[in-house]
Parts: sequence; structure tokens; C-alpha cells
Amino acid sequence: MGYVNVDTIYEEQGKEKQEIKNDYISVEETVPVELDIKKSRFIGMAFHVESDDDVHTIIGNLKKSNKNAKHVAYAYILGEDYSVAKNNDDGEPAGSAGAPIFEALKQMHITNTLVAVVRYFGGIELGKSRLTRVYNTVAIGALNEAKKYKMVFCNEIEIKVSYQNYGSVNKLFADGSVHIIEQKNDESMPVMKIAVPVKASEKLLASIRARTRGAGVINKYGTGFYKFEYKSNISE
Repeated sequence: MGYVNVDTIYEEQGKEKQEIKNDYISVEETVPVELDIKKSRFIGMAFHVESDDDVHTIIGNLKKSNKNAKHVAYAYILGEDYSVAKNNDDGEPAGSAGAPIFEALKQMHITNTLVAVVRYFGGIELGKSRLTRVYNTVAIGALNEAKKYKMVFCNEIEIKVSYQNYGSVNKLFADGSVHIIEQKNDESMPVMKIAVPVKASEKLLASIRARTRGAGVINKYGTGFYKFEYKSNISE
């Protein structure tokens, strides 16, 4: 899929090359949005999904709970590499519903997410061009209103410092820029295991070394994706 670079990137770190994977965004909680146009009611919702089966279950439930709705159009993307991308017009003119919903997902570079738009038909045809804009607008609204999070590729780092330096080092993590994996304060040297976004690792480790004047132990022991807060939205 051409809208986001999913190729592996490498960054020189001394004589080693470290693999850096792209961050991705997903939905955590949905908040329905509604739009009334020419007596038709459009209801947009975004859901976190992990598989095609999740999608089919949610769409099936939406159709059961909206028996009088004319259409339940949808689109979804799966995988940290955006490897699965599908959409469905559910009886609307070809390309007027599923595709514009998909465009909203693509614009946000979001994955493991389903956006469905339920349409209660009011008896007045909108025309394909206007219908396409409405589905896109409702999908964008659903994604903007939904609670989202970012999965960030991180270095897993274990830090051991003296109790004298513990408070100063711990303040570096108060702004949510790292994910706290584990903290142990019952040993001779407090131990902190943190996940630091790969691209920010060297700057943070330099700050730790400065605050401890080189004392203590810093050890990178792995990599992985970790959940971080996400705030940005997209405009129509």
C-alpha cells in the first residue's frame, strides 16, 4: 500500500545497525457520530479489530441492531504493516461508500481499525458525488471522536541507579515520553525497566548519564511495540 512507508529503516548506532519499525495508530474506544442529510441519517462508528472475523462479527451485530437501516457500509485495515485493507459499499453505488470510508482510515495512517457507517435512507437520492463526500465526512468524524492510541517501536532498557539519583532520573519519565515496564525499589540499587521510542533513545540516555554523572548501569535488552497516548486528529 503506497500511502505509508512500511519498509524497514536502519539507523547507524556505532558499528551496529538497528532495525526501526514504523509507529502505527489504532482505535481504543468508539464514539458514534451522526449526520442528517436530505432526511437520511448516517451514523459512523470506529472499532478496534484484530482479524477479519472481528470485522464480520461487528458488522453482523450492527445489522441486527439496525434492522431498518438501508446500508451498513464499511472499511478496515489490519496489521502493523497495513497488510490487509478492505471495504464494502453494502448496496450503495460502487465506490460511493466503502472507498471514501477507507480514504479516512488511510489519511490517518491507522490500522487494526474498522469504520462502519449505518445509513437510514430518507427517500431522497443524494447523487454519487455528494454521497461520497458524506460517507467520507462521517468516517472522519467517527475517527476523530474515537479514543485512539499509538503503538511505538521502542528500545527496552533496564536502568540501575543509586537511591540518591533515583528521584532525579525518575523525573525524566513523568511527561509520558517513555513507557514504564517495571520498577523495583526494594533492592540495593533501584531497577527501572522502560520502553523508549527508538528515535529518542540516545537523547534520553544522554540525559540519564548527565544526571547520574555516569554512575549506575544502563542495559538495552530488547525491542518491541508499546502503547502511547495519541492526541492528533484529522480534518475533513
